[in-house]
Amino acid sequence: MKYEIGGAMDEERKSVDAVMRKIIGEIEPIKTLGSGKALLAGIRDSIGKELTNAPQVWPLLFENLPEEYLGDKARITAEENAIYLSLQIYALMQQGASKSERGEEKSTRNIGESLRILRGDESKAKAMDERFNTMVTAGSFEELSHYLRQMVKILKANIDSPSVNYPKLANDLFWMQKGKRDNILMDWARAYYQSFQKSTVEKENTNE
Repeated sequence: MKYEIGGAMDEERKSVDAVMRKIIGEIEPIKTLGSGKALLAGIRDSIGKELTNAPQVWPLLFENLPEEYLGDKARITAEENAIYLSLQIYALMQQGASKSERGEEKSTRNIGESLRILRGDESKAKAMDERFNTMVTAGSFEELSHYLRQMVKILKANIDSPSVNYPKLANDLFWMQKGKRDNILMDWARAYYQSFQKSTVEKENTNE
């Protein structure tokens, strides 16, 4: 879904996508090498830290951000926040992985669709739903970030080669900080619950 401001597509959206895609493109060729593993480990080590206290991420982030997206002094921009969190999600998902990730090629429309596979186990679906609902109703971007990382850890631990569209995630996280929070979180919720509802309806129709 495209989010519009003032009736016209905002060019910031494309740039956030592009920056995340470019960073992934730089990491992918080296992620199985010592330097790449160290880079990803450094990103994972930044989890729980403010960007101001994560110097290991600064070169990767600031070298790729357009100048107009850089903050001033200790002020962190929405672009920096969005890509920083998306990099952490990417690094978590790459731990122990060898398969190439090209975020722009992923078919998932948002992180809600990526997470809905966790509902496949009926014995765990209720617990996953509660976690998801806690995430999307979090009171702040910081709280949502925490719950999102927790959900992704569960996804990584339980699903082989899960699909995540990292550029789209960065884009959503950017717009979430620009007044589009409810729109984005409702899109995540629709994608998360949609397939379950369809399969349930189909089963009920079959039993009629």
